[in-house]
This record gives sequence, C-alpha cells and structure tokens, in this order.
Amino acid sequence: MPRTPEANQYVKDKRKKEILLTALKLFCLQGYENVTMDRISKEAKVSHGLIYHYFNKKTDILSELINESRQKFNQIFDLDHIKTLKGADFFQNFTEFIISAVSLGGEYSYYIALYLNFKISPTLYEDFGSTSYFKELENNFKIAQSEGKYEKGSPKEYLICYFFLLKSITMSAIYSNNKNTIPSSEVVLNLFKRSI
Repeated sequence: MPRTPEANQYVKDKRKKEILLTALKLFCLQGYENVTMDRISKEAKVSHGLIYHYFNKKTDILSELINESRQKFNQIFDLDHIKTLKGADFFQNFTEFIISAVSLGGEYSYYIALYLNFKISPTLYEDFGSTSYFKELENNFKIAQSEGKYEKGSPKEYLICYFFLLKSITMSAIYSNNKNTIPSSEVVLNLFKRSI
C-alpha cells in the first residue's frame, strides 16, 4: 500500500532532522571547518545524493542550524532583551543564558557549542558577517571596564578567554551527559570582575 502524502512528508522531515542533528554534533565535536558533506552523510547513514537533495552546501546546513537554534532559544529566553543591555549587565544576562541553556542538556548543549564555535572561529566570523557582533561584545566589555566592574586589559583577549571558558563548560557537559558540575554564571564572571 503506497504512503499518503502526509506519511511521505513525515519521512522527509525526519530524514532532514537526522541530517541536521548529525551535522550539529559533528560541527560541535570536530569543528565546522573539519566536517565535510561526505562525513555528514556517512554519520547520518544517508546517501551522498540525499544530503544534497536537502542542502546545496555545508553553509546551508549551518544557516538552518543557526535559525533553528534562534527559534528554540527565543521560545525559552528573552534574547531580544539581552541584546539591549550594555556593559556588565549584558555579560551577566548573557552568561546566565549560556549556563541555563547548557544545563538543559541534550540538543541545547550542542546548539550552545555551535554558537560558541561560531563566535570563536575567525573564518566563520567572516563567512557569516559576525565581526560586527564581536565588536559589539568588545564595546560592552569596555563599558564594563569603564564602569570599574571588570579588570583593565585587552577586551579582545578577555573575550577570547571568556568564550573558551564557556565552550569548555559546554563541551564538558556534552561529554559527560551533564553529569559534571556546571558552574554558576557568577563564578564565570568573577574571573573578569575587578577586585576592590
């Protein structure tokens, strides 16, 4: 008996979701630059041709994952509000968002890892035009420094440390299935706060 159009659509959606989830995990664990379309198709156990049926190129997969992560996170967190904050208030709320999302585990940890990879990688900055976002983060760090809340020094260097720390926390959660202790946002930010 042939499948109904709804059943066919369900199978297509399921395959596409499997490809996306496989790519998400590979991008997080091996780095976007190190993953090929061939590798994704092998890990997802789909033919090379089928992956190209859904996505023309690897950047299409990344774009879809980024959009999907925004949708998921906007359902739980007020990301638009976080974007309006400045200085130390921005970093407090942003760090709470990252730590909370990682604490949810599962796909959420992978989406956070992807996001952090995206923010750390100079190649991805250029490919997806996020250099302005990094500049915005630098400006927020400078504001926190001028408020006397964060240590003096190179905002860029502090941000690199900040993102690598968040990435390490996220990857530890992924590898341990959230069995390792996840530090609070306060502990993370205390590393950058100015001691009085």
